[in-house]
Amino acid sequence: MEVTQQKDGKADLVDLADALSLKEKTLSVDSLEDNVEDSPILEVRASVPPTDDPSLPTRTFRAWFLGIFFTIVLAFVNQFFWFRDNPLTIRVMVAQLLAYPLGKLMARVLPTHTFSLFGYKFSLNSGPFNIKEHVLITIMANTGATTFAAIDIIVIQDLYYHDNWGFGGGLLLVISTQFVGYGFAGALRRFLVRPASMVWPVNLVNATLFHTLHRRNTANGDLRVSDSEETTSWKISRNMFFLFVSTLSFLYYWFPGYIFPLLTSISWLCWINKDSLLLNQLGSGLKGIGYLSFTLDWSSMSAWLPSPLAIPWWAQANMLAGFVFFVWILIPIMYYTNRYDGKLFPIYNTKTYDNTGLPYDLSRVLINNSLDEQKYNDYSPVRITAFFATMYGQGLCALGAIVSHAILYHGKDIWNRIRRAKSDEDIHARLMDSYPECPDWWYAATFVIACGLSILTVELYPSSDMTWWHVLVAMCLAAIWTLPIGILTAITSQAPSISMISEWVFGVISPGRPIGNMIFKTYGFITVQQAILFTQDLKLGHYMKIPPRDMFIFQMVGTMAAALVSMGTTSYLMNNIENICTEAAYPFTCPSASLFGASSVVWGVVGPLKFLSPSSMYYPIVWFFFIGFVIPLPFWLLARKYPNSWVKDVNMAAFMLGGGPYPPAGTSIMPTWALIGFVFNFVIKRRHFGWWSKYNYVMSAALDAGVAISALVIFFALQNNGIKMPEWWGNNPSSIDQCPRVTQNWAGRDTYAEKAAAQ
Repeated sequence: MEVTQQKDGKADLVDLADALSLKEKTLSVDSLEDNVEDSPILEVRASVPPTDDPSLPTRTFRAWFLGIFFTIVLAFVNQFFWFRDNPLTIRVMVAQLLAYPLGKLMARVLPTHTFSLFGYKFSLNSGPFNIKEHVLITIMANTGATTFAAIDIIVIQDLYYHDNWGFGGGLLLVISTQFVGYGFAGALRRFLVRPASMVWPVNLVNATLFHTLHRRNTANGDLRVSDSEETTSWKISRNMFFLFVSTLSFLYYWFPGYIFPLLTSISWLCWINKDSLLLNQLGSGLKGIGYLSFTLDWSSMSAWLPSPLAIPWWAQANMLAGFVFFVWILIPIMYYTNRYDGKLFPIYNTKTYDNTGLPYDLSRVLINNSLDEQKYNDYSPVRITAFFATMYGQGLCALGAIVSHAILYHGKDIWNRIRRAKSDEDIHARLMDSYPECPDWWYAATFVIACGLSILTVELYPSSDMTWWHVLVAMCLAAIWTLPIGILTAITSQAPSISMISEWVFGVISPGRPIGNMIFKTYGFITVQQAILFTQDLKLGHYMKIPPRDMFIFQMVGTMAAALVSMGTTSYLMNNIENICTEAAYPFTCPSASLFGASSVVWGVVGPLKFLSPSSMYYPIVWFFFIGFVIPLPFWLLARKYPNSWVKDVNMAAFMLGGGPYPPAGTSIMPTWALIGFVFNFVIKRRHFGWWSKYNYVMSAALDAGVAISALVIFFALQNNGIKMPEWWGNNPSSIDQCPRVTQNWAGRDTYAEKAAAQ
């Protein structure tokens, strides 16, 4: 089964057996011992014991120190990697695993003496490191585990529109966009957190890991550990296994990250004839279709796709099938039949062009960063590659398929749970009643202040191309979508993206304003995304019996710390990396910024009324949503008729997500990603389940950690000091995968390279 979320343009799936077919049993069961009340949800019963110990300390010195430490580290590392060609994301599981031995160490070495500061007494060591401290550390660290969408705006403003608000203006934008989400999360927690039917399956993986790590601490409640976990012949502890794998990962990444970058994409089809444009286009795994290409670089996969160790094989098989259909079949057909004037441009990128195939010159159509209609009509409409246009359609297809899949496969379940949400409280909700609830006015005040800061931001900086009423419209759009998307995510873990919807809304009401379009999208869509993520963390705290007020405080402090660190990292890189976000600054090419910037041109400068008008060549894109909405229906009917056939494993929502991160992700990542998933989540999981259950997730986190540390050492010790690896066959900065013609159009011209050479 699959657990899916949309985040920063890529899918995030987590393994959880049968999470999309949650089964209910009677409330009173004998899961732990006779006559012990437990959750009515089978998966929750298997992951979260119905016990609590309110005496466990929570806001300890250890929790604050480690929480802030990991928040800063994750915020810095992930923001740092956002600018790189492979924008690796270090997941919060790394902090979750490392916090445990560090917390135990602090409990052993810190003094137990009680200190007094301004009348407040505290101790550096409150006793044994407990599970609630661990949860609070992880939840705070999670605020820094993803990059801030507002950072994208800051970078694009500077690169595309030569508009810089400075550190203060950027920080104001980041803070205002983040904290609005808390207001929505607080308002909806009664509907999305307390009800037992709002399961949030992704949290059950984290809860299981917490209880597994703390299973020998009887004060944390009894944990039911699968007997098969103890059957592996490997006796090495998880912590030692993590250290061993992360060390190997650290050492290995020196090859694809510095010595031998060719390992990022083995595009051997190009090598048959490097002068053949066709073989370059078909064979390149970085800038082409990627036939027969593969990667030997973990960071390339984890940058754009969820860890192949973290989702089940059948879900990966659906995504692989979607990749084959969209990338290996549909795109070549679209390009070589010259659909969307495809041959006028390279086969694969996220750049914008005019109708002659030259780079689109925004200065010819913008006055004060707003579209001049006459200049636009005199110059040219915006053109994009056939690949890019088709992937816009794929995004709409995925949105339609997710909505349709949820209705067909889970509609009855969703409706039943919505109807009884107010009375649907289980033992976990009643155990949480032991703690003072976080007052509504805390969340209301957060929302009002954040909304006020949002209005202040757009009014203080007129170049935002927004007014106060635009902010209110964006808030209304977020308010409309947050609850239904929250319910869908809480039950099915499938969160449809409304990114394009928010872009279209602003493009209709205020066309020709690219910066305003980006900011409106952040307030209208990213607010929903943040609210869902914050609510997900609230549910994890609910399962782990964390006092609600502690949750609020740790989330708020963590978000503020992460915002400061992310802005500081962005400012440092923007001011110290020459030609950043261009090919000349490899590996700091900012692929996410390129995608974000192109979207600002398409939906902001041009707008949906022009780009998708009936007279536009891109008009067919609008029908992709309806195609995606209809496609799950025949498979649902077949699965009902043949419930024991292979059709039951077809999930068109996951199928559509197979084309998700392309472009800008390299196409060589999917074959290796799927192979690793097959080996670990099919072969090893079936034949050596004890080993898999004990080490699989730990290996995923260790590989991420090793790559992150290695990349930071390489940058600060070598690249930042001008020490570059000598060029050789495996290290050719002008063509990493040795496909030198892949950036050319069908006529053999690379117009962006020509423009750069002329400057």
